[in-house]
Amino acid sequence: MGHTGQGDASVVRDTCLRTMLEALPSPVLLIDRADRVVEVNAAFCALCGNDRNYWISTPLDAYLPPHQVQRFLAEHAQVFATGEDLETEEIVRGQDGRYRYVVTRRRLIDLHGELLVLTILTDVTTLREAEARVRHLAYHDPLTGLPNRTALNEQVDAMLATQPSAHPALLLIDLHQFKDINDAFGDSVGDALLQAFANRLAGVARESDRVARTGGDTFALLIDDCQGVAAAEAACHRLLTLSETPFASPAGAVTLGLSVGCAWAEPGVGAAELHRRAEFALYEAKQQPANEFRLFDCALAAEVQARRTMEADLRAALAAGNQLDVHYQPVIDASGQRVVCVEALVRWNHPQRGTIPPASFIPIAETSGLIVPLGEWVLDRAAAMMAKFPNIALAVNLSPIQLRSPEIDTRVLTILARHGMNPAQLQLEVTESAMLAMDALVQARLSRLRSAGVQLVLDDFGTGYSSLSHLHKLAIDRVKIDQSFVRDLGSSQDARAIIQAVLGIGQSLGIGVTAEGVEDEMQQLFLRASGCNEFQGYLFSRPLNAPDAVAFLEAHRAREAA
Repeated sequence: MGHTGQGDASVVRDTCLRTMLEALPSPVLLIDRADRVVEVNAAFCALCGNDRNYWISTPLDAYLPPHQVQRFLAEHAQVFATGEDLETEEIVRGQDGRYRYVVTRRRLIDLHGELLVLTILTDVTTLREAEARVRHLAYHDPLTGLPNRTALNEQVDAMLATQPSAHPALLLIDLHQFKDINDAFGDSVGDALLQAFANRLAGVARESDRVARTGGDTFALLIDDCQGVAAAEAACHRLLTLSETPFASPAGAVTLGLSVGCAWAEPGVGAAELHRRAEFALYEAKQQPANEFRLFDCALAAEVQARRTMEADLRAALAAGNQLDVHYQPVIDASGQRVVCVEALVRWNHPQRGTIPPASFIPIAETSGLIVPLGEWVLDRAAAMMAKFPNIALAVNLSPIQLRSPEIDTRVLTILARHGMNPAQLQLEVTESAMLAMDALVQARLSRLRSAGVQLVLDDFGTGYSSLSHLHKLAIDRVKIDQSFVRDLGSSQDARAIIQAVLGIGQSLGIGVTAEGVEDEMQQLFLRASGCNEFQGYLFSRPLNAPDAVAFLEAHRAREAA
């Protein structure tokens, strides 16, 4: 049996090495001290193209651009010089033309007494692309593709850091009543509107501006250099024009109103503070009708902070249930003796601030959306009491926000059923402007309530559109003359003429008329002589808390029974 020589052993080792390299799934190459490729495996050829003979015989500068050759040689020399492993990441172009992210690991090895660099390539393209998607999602809104609030704040900070002399302005845009539209027509319509508005906003932004979606129905425009109040106002007006043309949606053309709040950076003001100031301005703008803007100033911030504090306190009061109360003001018939109705009026006894008048907190409840749970709480409390007096109507105010609340009709009827109260006993008071602005969905909800027996009352007549011609167009059961006209009876001929006209039309249309704010006998006599059949005011009773109201109604019931 023959002996294997040294050359044969070397061949065996080389064959074993080749076999092991070919078995590796990762691309591998061996490079000598002269920067020549001495071996590659099939995975490397599959990634980079060409065969083994090509890579072994071709110099680096034949297939790598100069800057990559220089980096490659420097890294190669570093491994030879230090003997330490080296790991780098780079982008390479594969034989299919696609660019891939590749992690390159180099290690110095001794093969038959010759030092070589073993280079292993790991394709991390899938990982890097996944990371890029995650990073994109972290900084972008998935629905509109716009940067989100996180990205916007980083842009502000970067702008302030790189352009210290610039005066960036942040404009926040809120889509007026978007939630109502989304609730009425569904998420698909809402999403389409958000995308349409995002496209329209991006279309009016200048090249140096930045746009973002910072919340559900809130967008932002960041202006890199806003020189003064006039420039800020001009930018706000530019944004408000976005609502002039209706938006196409799966439900048809939809008109969206806008509210805009604007603030600009001053020395020492970072992204968080700039955003806070713009939110103050937006909050104030949203208290106004649609298509209004507000600019930040310190006085506005104090006012907004006070409103926000009251909103938080009101939310806590609703949750606690022990600060709010319902008072009841009787409505008397033409005789001045018989109670025909009581109006439920909410009162708030704040633990620190004492009694807060409704005129202070009802507007905040409406703009914050708290008017919906507050209104239902009032109706629930009042229905529980008035179910004991089935011959006396209960009047409850219904705000425009409640009118647009989905399933308001179902919730009202559910509350009445819970307390065994006949729907015909309930009067819902709605303002004139709210009734004239109703869409088909709101009209359908009110029609269902009327079909169940609930009466609709036009409240504060004369303070809205102030048109007598509207009375015959509205499906209402009663009109309440606003107390301002009653108060001016003694001094204003116009007030007397308006009241007589309303009473005359009410009689011709078969609509009952109630006069609010009756405080003296002269007013009562004039109203009765003019044909008014119901009165409400201090002449008959102030609003009473629940125990006093029950006593008042019990006494009234006893007198009628006598």
